[in-house]
Amino acid sequence: MAISRTNKQRKKAAAGFFKRLFTAMVIVAVIVTAFRLYDFITTNDRFAVDEVVFAGVERLDESELRRLVHDLEGQNIVLVPIDSYRERVENHPRVRFVHMKRVLPSRIVCTVTEREPVALVYASEFLEVDREGIIMPEDDLTSALDLPIISGIGREEMREGQPCRNDGLEGALRALEYCKTHGDGFARDISEIRLGKTGMSIVSLKDQSIILVSELDVERHLKKYFLMRDTITENNDSLKLIDLRFDDQIVLRSRLRPEER
Repeated sequence: MAISRTNKQRKKAAAGFFKRLFTAMVIVAVIVTAFRLYDFITTNDRFAVDEVVFAGVERLDESELRRLVHDLEGQNIVLVPIDSYRERVENHPRVRFVHMKRVLPSRIVCTVTEREPVALVYASEFLEVDREGIIMPEDDLTSALDLPIISGIGREEMREGQPCRNDGLEGALRALEYCKTHGDGFARDISEIRLGKTGMSIVSLKDQSIILVSELDVERHLKKYFLMRDTITENNDSLKLIDLRFDDQIVLRSRLRPEER
């Protein structure tokens, strides 16, 4: 038995068909246009990179960074492997982070975050180190930096642009960070942190005293010192060494042994 449709149903079905047909045609048109636009952008010389702009560069020599991306210019801005160029710049020992973006039609903007040194490491020469332990080479400004010196690490352990895998340096950086956070200005008076067989010696420029702590228990020993600092230094003008390495006592001496100088 044949199923008959009313005029209303036939009109509704026809409207639905034409609506679906129109939608399909629009989708096809969009796809074709997108392919043509992509082909135009990726082949037209107007979209070749002709300018690389660096932002955030302060201490770095911008010419060094430009040498790392010298072959970027002339490449198509859409097809250029921007992540590989970002990695190149981030491999510079003084660069902490890089953000690169395309600006159509032909410009690349490279925003650089430089590493900030927190101390100088003396290992036959002065090298800079940031809070993450990344070693940075000496430059014309290194000698003018007012930063504490970390000594007692061999030059062979230092690779520029790489973290120094030395427990002593890691402990010294933790000590500096703890003093900045909890020392109420004490960090500004640190002139040197010496790493040696007897432990870590923190030299205070303000009172010419030395605080001796263990590299493994830096935070705990410094916490003990800051809690008792006023009591320890009161009426002890000749105090030269404060030994915090022991759990049940604090050793105070007015003279330094040769290995502690």
